[in-house]
Amino acid sequence: MPTRTPRLAPLSRRLVGLLSLSLATALACGDDSAVVSATDADTSSDTTTTTTTSTTMSVTTTGENTTTTTGEITTTTSTTGETTSTTTTTGETSTTGPVCGDGVVEGDEVCDDGTNDGSYGGCMPDCGALADFCGDGQMNGRELCDDGNDVEDDECTSACAPPSCGDGFIQGDEECDSDNLGGADCVALGFTEGELSCVPDACVLDVSLCIGCGNGLIEDPEICDGAELDGVTCVEQGFVGGELLCSLTCDSYDTAQCNNCGNDLLDDDELCDGVALGDESCATQGFFGGELTCAPSCDGFDTSLCNLCGNEIIDDLEVCDGVDLAGEDCISQGFSGGTLSCSASCDALDISLCTNCGDNMIDGDEVCDGDDVNGNTCASVDPEVYADSPVGCAMACDAFDTSQCDSGDCCINNGSPGCEVGALEACVCALDSFCCNNQWDGICASEALDCGAVCP
Repeated sequence: MPTRTPRLAPLSRRLVGLLSLSLATALACGDDSAVVSATDADTSSDTTTTTTTSTTMSVTTTGENTTTTTGEITTTTSTTGETTSTTTTTGETSTTGPVCGDGVVEGDEVCDDGTNDGSYGGCMPDCGALADFCGDGQMNGRELCDDGNDVEDDECTSACAPPSCGDGFIQGDEECDSDNLGGADCVALGFTEGELSCVPDACVLDVSLCIGCGNGLIEDPEICDGAELDGVTCVEQGFVGGELLCSLTCDSYDTAQCNNCGNDLLDDDELCDGVALGDESCATQGFFGGELTCAPSCDGFDTSLCNLCGNEIIDDLEVCDGVDLAGEDCISQGFSGGTLSCSASCDALDISLCTNCGDNMIDGDEVCDGDDVNGNTCASVDPEVYADSPVGCAMACDAFDTSQCDSGDCCINNGSPGCEVGALEACVCALDSFCCNNQWDGICASEALDCGAVCP
């Protein structure tokens, strides 16, 4: 027997139609939402019908703001017994634009890192400016320098730190830096293959893993490789000395740095060799005196022993020079007097002629000093002329003062044969034996003067 679908009562159908018409009208008039419900007791069965319709009403863009208005209609018709209800929902409005903190730079924002706390390298809270960062030309944060550019070969790298081995940038005399090999590889350096690397903390290329000439390993048919010479030296190549090198092709030795320096002969481009100076001297090198020598490498002269001593001017390390004593004298050297001079090498003052004459004490080369005559008398100074009497000291303390010395009784008529000074007595007696055999009279005293007697 056929199944019949229950039909809505006429009143229910009318209510549903009115509701649909009201919703359509509301949408047409721009109403954002409407909810209409109706109840009809004349329903013969439980029936539910749901209809959803989405309609975009308008999109308006003004400057940086965008407003989107959409309509969404949901119609639910429920028939349960004698009740019918319809619910319709419409309208949804959203506004979007630059939002500081969403991590997206939009509109007039200068930056937006999502945090925007003004920390180093970040964004200011209002997204209107960058915080301190490397490259702003101001040293801040953990920076060691900041020159405001990203040039790597100047005094400050783009990492805001001075150039250094290990920073990844090739600068100065560095061949490489960390993983930065400057585009070089084993093949480019003349090897056949292999892996090139950089020596840490040295920033020089490491070719130890490269294969072929230049890796520092002697491999057949090489006779040398880099600094590896298999023990061969310049001497074995017929030279006196020097540094033996390996050719770039590793098949021969490079003797360009070998030499015969040390054989005391001028060879090749040598300027000198040991004692062979090629007629050069300190004087030809612009000095006043001294000893010229040859540099150990024979490519230059050693003037360290040359000097300007003798030009009467104190130069370089000279203490004095001739009469130029730098204002010094014997007194400034702790003596009471004397003559100060300069040593022949100009490296010291000569105090040999300085004295303390006058302090009544014999010092240094003094013969005597004031009353200190070291026990001497006139007779001990010259026993052939003077009698035994006190002797004086010269003002310079370099000699005895005999001005008060005399020949004693040789100069007077003493009545007794002979006189006090034996040499004078012998001289007079040889002239006049009476003076020695009988008596010493005035004639004898006169004859003593002829023999050199000193009389008061």
